[in-house]
Amino acid sequence: MIRRSTLAVLLLLSSQLALGDDWQSAMPPPGASMAPSQQPNPYAAAWPPPGASMGQPAYLAAPPSPPAAQLAPNPNAFDVGWTNWGGPPSSPAPPVVAAVPAPLINPHESTWYYRLETFHWNERSGGADFVNEYGPISTVGYLHRSGIERFRFELFGGTVAYDGSAQWVDDQNLLQSEAFHQSNGTNYLGCRGEYDLLIEPTAWSNLRFVLGVGNRFWVRDLQDTVTPDLFVSGYQEFWWTFYPYIGLETKTSDDPGLQFVGSLRAGFTPLNFQYATLTDPDYPRGGSVVYPRCGFTAQAQFGVTYQKFSATAYVELFTWGESAVVGDSYQPASQMLVIGGQIGYTF
Repeated sequence: MIRRSTLAVLLLLSSQLALGDDWQSAMPPPGASMAPSQQPNPYAAAWPPPGASMGQPAYLAAPPSPPAAQLAPNPNAFDVGWTNWGGPPSSPAPPVVAAVPAPLINPHESTWYYRLETFHWNERSGGADFVNEYGPISTVGYLHRSGIERFRFELFGGTVAYDGSAQWVDDQNLLQSEAFHQSNGTNYLGCRGEYDLLIEPTAWSNLRFVLGVGNRFWVRDLQDTVTPDLFVSGYQEFWWTFYPYIGLETKTSDDPGLQFVGSLRAGFTPLNFQYATLTDPDYPRGGSVVYPRCGFTAQAQFGVTYQKFSATAYVELFTWGESAVVGDSYQPASQMLVIGGQIGYTF
């Protein structure tokens, strides 16, 4: 009995040792994964697709990384998956944004205009009127703007009435005068050029400053005439004046409707020249160059514009101080006032 039991115990121990060796051989070596080994799969060549791993759907698989120079953020994570499956991109088309035109910083525009004026010329000597001339004057002008610069050129002319006096030296070498009127006694013909620098503060949406200089040249032609008592000889005066000025004016917008426009400016007449053609030494104002003293100038213009057309009321004043006596000649204190209407076309 003892031997049989001993044999049974030995057999049991040997079987346990065999099992232990088998379990030890089945354990993974140190550092190996505990996951069960996979059996060969006949479909392994078709599944998973290239780039996908077991247990991960193909539409979530990451595509091969592009070169570093082509890396860019993807606005929609599902675009990659749809691209792998060959479907259309899922991101919506970018919204269409209407382009807003930038403001015109350096506008270029030109204006032709015509102005009909009531002209008045006045000379005063010794505190009293010496000469008055009045009548219609016509002006044709061209205005061109290029960015912040603006150029103006005008031609003007007309025939006006003369109210003054006829002067002569009698046999006793005394100066005599007689009241004299002629309905079409004086012709005017001249031109004007101006340069403006436009200053437009960003805080001012409807107004701008104007800094400018101008010069005006004209011929004042007094015609010959005959009175019941004597023959009156006319002569010509050539005038030139230079004037700087400052101003303020409205700006027009792109609105095609009716718009109000206006401008104000003021300046001085520091440089002046006047030459008379008479060379008779007995005539007290003839044949000399004189330089009228500084005066001032002012201008105002108000009206409306509609699309490319404009209509404005216009008033302008020039004054000159009495000149020094040169020889026997001098120019009395003078002023010129014009009031009229202007129409224009801008393109």
